[in-house]
Amino acid sequence: MIVLRNVYKKYPNGTNALFDLNLTVNRGEFIYVIGQTGSGKSTLIKLLDAEEKPTSGDVRVSDIDVGRLKRRKIPYFRRHVGVVYQDFKLLPRKTVFENVAFALEALNMPTQHIRKRVREVLALVDLSDKANSFPNQLSGGQQQRVAIARAIANRPFILIADEPTGNLDPEKSKGIIELLEEINKAENTTVIMVTHDEQLVNLYKKRTVVLSEGHVVADLNVGGYINEADF
Repeated sequence: MIVLRNVYKKYPNGTNALFDLNLTVNRGEFIYVIGQTGSGKSTLIKLLDAEEKPTSGDVRVSDIDVGRLKRRKIPYFRRHVGVVYQDFKLLPRKTVFENVAFALEALNMPTQHIRKRVREVLALVDLSDKANSFPNQLSGGQQQRVAIARAIANRPFILIADEPTGNLDPEKSKGIIELLEEINKAENTTVIMVTHDEQLVNLYKKRTVVLSEGHVVADLNVGGYINEADF
């Protein structure tokens, strides 16, 4: 479970990013977070993966008090949080298999376990036949699937997808959403997807949290894209 309670975030330059934010996300949920640039979406992500600390309030992920983690413990916490970005961030000189394995090698996992898990996640993202390919030999949609496979390789508590379809055409975008849905169900992974894609939010309706100027202005279980101007 993810719980943010009375969270404020003010950056050293004086920017107020979040104001009294309250949000609860249950284990296994799939939610969208939407809002215009500057609404607080990026700050929310940074709080959830311990890149930033709240100025005040509580941020908890699976009963871990993220805001009060000591610096030396942050890398261990991040093993349980998968993050996918719109620009993939793949290692260009490593194969698909090696890109996914790299995330597990950093954990000193036994080689046979790494190989087994990499094969599992590549099958899940439908890229088993691309295991020996390099990123520049893949389409944008395939590269994003590799990034997703890498993010879930260590079975994270939560998967944060930050504009994962931002660089993809509509058909490939649908494929990525359907893949995230499959991961959500197959691995019981909590998925938080930040997006501007109105079409996808309306087509694949899920709980939708709307941020505006650092505030949660709507939290709708019925889903559907909502413009901040409506509030």
